[in-house]
Amino acid sequence: MSDSSQEFTAQKPLTLQKGRYVCIDDLKEEQNAGSTIPYFSAKAILIVEKERSLTGDIKTVNLSDLILKQSTYMDEGGKAIEAHKLYTWPRNLGSTAAWTAAKQEFLNQFVLNFPIEVLSLQEERGVTWRYITPENFKTFPDDIIATPAFMEFATHRSEYFFLRRPLYSPK
Repeated sequence: MSDSSQEFTAQKPLTLQKGRYVCIDDLKEEQNAGSTIPYFSAKAILIVEKERSLTGDIKTVNLSDLILKQSTYMDEGGKAIEAHKLYTWPRNLGSTAAWTAAKQEFLNQFVLNFPIEVLSLQEERGVTWRYITPENFKTFPDDIIATPAFMEFATHRSEYFFLRRPLYSPK
């Protein structure tokens, strides 16, 4: 096991903050102690504001917050959509396994490798988010406070390929 995968499993995923993200790794199913409902996380390149400065890093983040009932997705026309309505709900609403599979399918198809921006934070971990272009994600000031992992990305950002917003609505 490489150092990065050990780091991935050893750290608790970060809660999403205002900023830009692109997930660059496979989804991991996680479970909080005392909870019966799993959530999904993935390693992401992130650019967030901390103490009035932009910070770049590569960390594991909790992606399930993108599709909470409290979260909102903003489409390209500015229309707000309840984020939990983006994915197809399972036929058996009482099945945790079916809910988990539906969420995993959505996140795999519409979030991994797509640059997104978290516009605001809501109550109870909800967020308001939208897709952004790869070019928008790759643009940041030279004075960004960056970790060595982010600097590797920043130095070679033209070599990174990210997907554009899906051509059709997620649902």
